[in-house]
Amino acid sequence: MLQAAETHPVVKAIREPAEGDRVALVIEGGGMRGAVSGGMAMGLHEIGLAGSFDAAYGSSAGALNALWLIAGRAEDGMPTWTDAEFGKDLMNKRRILGKRPIVDMKTMIEQNYEKVSPGLFEAVLAADTEFHPLATAVESGEAVDLHDQITDRQSLILAARATSNLPLIGGPPVALNGGRYLDAGLSAAIPFRQAIEDGATHLLVLRSRKAGDLATDPSGIGGKLTSRMLGRISPAVRDGYLTRGVREGADERFLARHDGEHGLEPSILQIRPHPESPVPSRLESDLGVVQGGLEGGRQAVLDALG
Repeated sequence: MLQAAETHPVVKAIREPAEGDRVALVIEGGGMRGAVSGGMAMGLHEIGLAGSFDAAYGSSAGALNALWLIAGRAEDGMPTWTDAEFGKDLMNKRRILGKRPIVDMKTMIEQNYEKVSPGLFEAVLAADTEFHPLATAVESGEAVDLHDQITDRQSLILAARATSNLPLIGGPPVALNGGRYLDAGLSAAIPFRQAIEDGATHLLVLRSRKAGDLATDPSGIGGKLTSRMLGRISPAVRDGYLTRGVREGADERFLARHDGEHGLEPSILQIRPHPESPVPSRLESDLGVVQGGLEGGRQAVLDALG
């Protein structure tokens, strides 16, 4: 990784962009696994590279990490991953019988974020780096970039909720400008394709999965039950859930090829957690594991770029 910091074209473009370069930051989420990419974002902040990107693309928790980073509020936001009180507010499996969803991103984003960092959303709107949160459109099941729909504070808040709105346990789809949206992990867990479509020439991709940790298509009774419930929301969302392993497998192969061959365009560099680093599960409740994932992600960026 140290060699990559010296020679990789993505690192060169981040540090000394040439005319015509469009440098994109892409951040993977994954529920509580997003603590890993959150630690990586913190690492970018610490080494002074937070403002080095033309645009930041994020899925789910990865989009929320991008939000804190481009606002210049990483030191405020990343500790929320391991705040015990916020953790209870965010996720409580006992709420399965109550009115609040098990995973309550609405309260987290609309109330707790502002408590932690007043003026956060205004800072994102004023940032030089474009904010591109992706979400899954209920009607089509496809990934949608919400960047152009963000025009003010309220639409930014709704976009942040939409990208991280877990299906079934996160409440109903989020309504924004006539569309309804769910968590981006259903359609674009690693949102690099949108960055390429927008003309990115260099992509730094922060991964929350270790190398070799691949998504698979759902199976077993749990998969069948989830598929049936998602079908009640939208057949398109259900179909996307059932084919997620195939889709993400194709993404992994594309990224691996571009990551390994420096002459390909666009140029892509992935940073993953170290093999020995802890990685939280999607609904991890052990804050010690979450803290380990956060620190592991931070260290991975410092080793690669610092």
